Amino acid sequence: REDSPMQDLNYLIGMTAIAAFAMSGVLAAARKDMDIIGLAFMGVVTALGGGTLRDLLLNVPVFWVLDFNYVWVAIGASISAFFLEKYLRDENIWAAILYLDGFGIALFGVQSIDKALLLGFSAPVALVMATLTGIGGGLIRDVLAQRPNLLLSREIYATPIIVGSLFYLALLGLSGKTPLTSVAGIAFTFIFRALAIYRHWRMPKWLTLRSHFNG
Repeated sequence: REDSPMQDLNYLIGMTAIAAFAMSGVLAAARKDMDIIGLAFMGVVTALGGGTLRDLLLNVPVFWVLDFNYVWVAIGASISAFFLEKYLRDENIWAAILYLDGFGIALFGVQSIDKALLLGFSAPVALVMATLTGIGGGLIRDVLAQRPNLLLSREIYATPIIVGSLFYLALLGLSGKTPLTSVAGIAFTFIFRALAIYRHWRMPKWLTLRSHFNG
């Protein structure tokens, strides 16, 4: 089947998101004693780790094995982030990377759900795959870098993926797979994550375990 303009656009956006994932991975893992190889590896793991875990669990060919351009983009973005690290930490540039990262998790979340459902898996499995795709790479990076991982913080990161995935699955149940439902699913997750970034949302203290111990 020939590629449609929409597929080409999704591919371009996906590559941009991979670059944002890699850059955010480098900046999150960076320490003064890390060399370019170590940080490039961290960036690639962040960018590709979630999708790799998803495809392994779904027992399908890993996406970057089928198209190695994903790896080249991740490597290029990671090396760029290494040399431009002090500039990328500028508040405005870092915010732009976070928003691109948020758009990436929204896009890949919808794509992961579509992939799982197309393979005949249930909606709950599709939800898990979308969440794993969004946070898997970051979790692997944090374990390797020996830093507190996303799930140990109150940052609103996984929540938009989960809520957005539930919203998209509900739309699929109501109206089936259409370009409009895909756009709506991506938009919902991205807007949720963007608001969390812009307003510096954190999980309410009453929903943390510490609050129960202190209470």
